[in-house]
Amino acid sequence: MTIYDIVEDLKEKYGTTDPFELCEYLGIKVSISPLGSLKGLYTYIDGVPVILISSAIKRIPQLIVCAHELGHHVLHSDIAMNGALREFTFFNMRDKTEAEANRFMANLNIDDDELDSLFLEGKSVSEVAQILCFPEEMVNIKIADMVRRGYKYTNYSGNIRLF
Repeated sequence: MTIYDIVEDLKEKYGTTDPFELCEYLGIKVSISPLGSLKGLYTYIDGVPVILISSAIKRIPQLIVCAHELGHHVLHSDIAMNGALREFTFFNMRDKTEAEANRFMANLNIDDDELDSLFLEGKSVSEVAQILCFPEEMVNIKIADMVRRGYKYTNYSGNIRLF
């Protein structure tokens, strides 16, 4: 099962793409707290899955961070239970677990049909990011995932900037 399939199953089962609502359904405690330089963290405390989100960031970035950390729960809870999951850099695509959580986040937050429609209208990645109110890196991650799943764009070079 692909990350896309996992996200689609969650969306269908719970009827939402809101990562905070999904956390509630999945029994994950979410706390918005001061975290210093960290934007978010996924861990277990006394056997309970917990997502901590920085109180220093605004609502849209909180949704993005929550979706990313939810991706860790869905995809990497076994690693987190053992205390081996470490956050280094958001949008880091060189680390496998971070890349997978980023793909989960992008698929949860950006609808295939909406992005496809905008892109086929000739919008650039930058324009799509502005319209959807998401960072370009996130749009690039979603496009890369869609291309991996067979979408073809004649006006897209495939030169995806992730760092």
